[in-house]
Amino acid sequence: MAFAMRMKLNNQIIKEDSFKSMYINGKKHGFEFDVQLAYYRGHYLSDIDLLEVYCDGEKMPEEAVTFELNGKEMPIYKLKYAVTEFWSQVQLAKIRVIKKDGLDVGEHELELKLMLRVPYMQMGPDHQYMPLDSGDTVTVTIND
Repeated sequence: MAFAMRMKLNNQIIKEDSFKSMYINGKKHGFEFDVQLAYYRGHYLSDIDLLEVYCDGEKMPEEAVTFELNGKEMPIYKLKYAVTEFWSQVQLAKIRVIKKDGLDVGEHELELKLMLRVPYMQMGPDHQYMPLDSGDTVTVTIND
């Protein structure tokens, strides 16, 4: 992909104050954070072409990442089938990552690679549509 449209309409795509450890049966087993779409029109979840989470440069395995919107949590591979689930620009989605023993206390670099296709902006033959970069990179702190 040579280029992508970029519209950062809000100050934070990754909501830094939402970042926290995730506990399962009282033990730290990952982390979660909220994300706001950076595009004014919103998108169906099936328009998400790429969703990857990196922590301190390490790519989190796709099978360890889930996406929640409107109380519906799904693994990344199912997003392409979510043709009726609409993500409005004002809604927060939650991303959860299962990671054995979670993250150590201190600062961590969190990167979200989020690429969507704009289905009403066809750019070429064979269903090529404008890509939209809605990713972000932030430094977050774990206190627990």
